[in-house]
Amino acid sequence: MLQPPFDISKKFWPLIAGLFLFFLGLGAAGWKKTLEDASGHSTLSEIAENTLEMVSGHDVIVVDHKFEEHWLLLVGKWGIKAVLAVALIQSGLMLFRRQIRQWRFRKVSGHQVFVGLGGYNADLALREARGGRSISIVDEDEHHPRRGELEQAGALIVTGSCLDQQALKAAGVERATRVVVCSPEGDDASIAAAEAVDSLAGRLIGGNQKQMVVCLESRQTRELLNQRWSLIVQPQASTTRIVSFEAAALRQLVNRMARELSSSLEVLNRGPRMLVVAEKDFAQEFIRAAIPFIQVSGEALPEYWVVVDDPQEKDAFDLLNPAASLVAKIHFVHRDAQLAPVCPQLADLQFDMALVKLASESQTLQLSESLLRSSLFQVARVEAVVSESLKVRLVEDKCLRVSSIFELGLHSPEFGDLSLESKARENHEAYLAGLSQDERIKATGWNELPENLKESNRWAVLHREIKREIWSRTSDSDQPSRLEHLSICEHQRWMGEKAMDGWRHAELPEQDKKRRLHPSLTPWAELSAAEKEKDRVQVRKGLRL
Repeated sequence: MLQPPFDISKKFWPLIAGLFLFFLGLGAAGWKKTLEDASGHSTLSEIAENTLEMVSGHDVIVVDHKFEEHWLLLVGKWGIKAVLAVALIQSGLMLFRRQIRQWRFRKVSGHQVFVGLGGYNADLALREARGGRSISIVDEDEHHPRRGELEQAGALIVTGSCLDQQALKAAGVERATRVVVCSPEGDDASIAAAEAVDSLAGRLIGGNQKQMVVCLESRQTRELLNQRWSLIVQPQASTTRIVSFEAAALRQLVNRMARELSSSLEVLNRGPRMLVVAEKDFAQEFIRAAIPFIQVSGEALPEYWVVVDDPQEKDAFDLLNPAASLVAKIHFVHRDAQLAPVCPQLADLQFDMALVKLASESQTLQLSESLLRSSLFQVARVEAVVSESLKVRLVEDKCLRVSSIFELGLHSPEFGDLSLESKARENHEAYLAGLSQDERIKATGWNELPENLKESNRWAVLHREIKREIWSRTSDSDQPSRLEHLSICEHQRWMGEKAMDGWRHAELPEQDKKRRLHPSLTPWAELSAAEKEKDRVQVRKGLRL
């Protein structure tokens, strides 16, 4: 970690001021004694005048000759000089501290560079700096609210545009092992900054692979660039990953919710019932993640009530996801009030869980409490989601849990948790091992696998762990029926992935990738015996049977 040179604590200047006044008082006392020894008397004006002369460094003549200085005067005079010298030196260091830190940073390598303080980059950089890691930041906002906090934690901040080659060089991009790009100006600026970093940065640092993480909010942009961006497609020593902190957080959130719902035997038999009250974009992304994954109830479909501001959202959803009704029952409920979904469609309903995510922390907490106390319907548990760590301390409540996007997103392969990535890779390699020799030659290895298929493996691994938890709670006598139940869940999960990717059912000999048609996109009861057995084999392997 690169510590700030000559760091000034908040107590430094009050201490300097206190010492200055102390030595000034000693000097005044010394002059009082000196004047009395010289002339037999002293006045307040004489003491003040001579004390000021002492501060300015002039020799003071008393009467017609210089008298021997009293010890108080001697201590006060040299104490004031020492205090003023320290204050002057420290002021100079403050003025040039940033330049000094840049000079020192030229010797650092193997560090992390955060290009831009958009999104969650400021929180990530602060976390890394406080963890003892050397980091530098390139950002052109000199008045960023987190700037002082980051510098105090030891981060080097270079003021400049994310496209400025000199600023990137000053931050040590060429010597860094990891670069995280997230421009506050949006996805286009982040893409341009990533290209600038790639053109400047060397491929290898000390034999280690360089990694660049580019944070983009738009899912469509992420999917397009993962397939077509030369920084990803071309083989190279460095790796580039396109991520969304919110998408990574949703993976963690949905996985946790599915685990909790699967612990209830009633939910396994009748299907989960969820209420979603969130901002439009977050609600859509949550539904895209939850519908394929929260498949724990076999042929009993999970149900979602999504509270919306625009009734036409239902038509748009059905148009984009024509096969969604095969894996979930989705109800779009028009919001009648800003903070309380008091709608006739919700009357007398019982929900296993509700998800709340509004624009502000206070709105989210207020609505969450309103849902728990509603007399119109019943909610067993509310998951309140805020963007950053909760600013207010709340008493723990088994019915209300507050989570932050930032904290959830940290538990992901994109931001440091490599356990899931390792398991996903093993899952793909196990799939390759089951192919014939000819098929294996044509198949794609993990490193060359498109990001959407890597993500599919991550979700499959997480769902396999949920199946194992369900199986561990199954008695010996119920194992045959539970095995069939989990096989149906696996088929529903696969169908959910296809459905949320725009696929439809068609009676074809094999799938049509271009038109996104698949003959197996059909309920379990309508599958052939061979297709059902494929799912059973997958489940048996996952359960290690």
